[in-house]
Amino acid sequence: MSSHTSSRDRVYQVSSNRESASHKLRYVEGSAPASGECRLCVGSLAQAGKNDVPVTVQSAASDDIARLAFFEKQLYDNDAYSSLFFYQALRQWPRGFLTIKSDEKVAGYSLIVPLDGSRATLMSLLIGKSFQAQGLGRILLEQAIKSAAESSWKTLELSVAPDNAAAIKLYKQAGFSVIETIQDYLGPGEDRLIMSRAL
Repeated sequence: MSSHTSSRDRVYQVSSNRESASHKLRYVEGSAPASGECRLCVGSLAQAGKNDVPVTVQSAASDDIARLAFFEKQLYDNDAYSSLFFYQALRQWPRGFLTIKSDEKVAGYSLIVPLDGSRATLMSLLIGKSFQAQGLGRILLEQAIKSAAESSWKTLELSVAPDNAAAIKLYKQAGFSVIETIQDYLGPGEDRLIMSRAL
């Protein structure tokens, strides 16, 4: 992995040889979609495919938003974040808003937002349907943590469904630990574990 810094953003170049996996993740504050798929299940946990495909993670730009809104609508329908939300995120939290590109095509995003002066939360991480099961979710999570560590935040938090064992395992591998359980966190019956890690 190599990094390149420009005046506009930091780009992480990733070359990947991938193994197959089927479970997918999403880290977001929102309710379960009508389809019955867990709203925390969107970005891939493990890597897939044998080809070397250039992957970059960089700051989000306004040109990315239409594609991100399309992915949201495709995966979550009425629960999807809108283009307006993404434009607001770009203005309010530009340092925490990253996109991942596979072969120069926008494939997903992550969004970290501040909780207070020293804490931030991983509000969302999404990989588009056509880019899932390629290891992009793990790559994006790693780079989101790295980006947060380069900011003034001291702690990064996130929420996860208590029965999402695969996601919890991934978070723990990334240095997160459970700090509390909150009932009805995302609405009635939507309990969540709160996990945290130092930056």
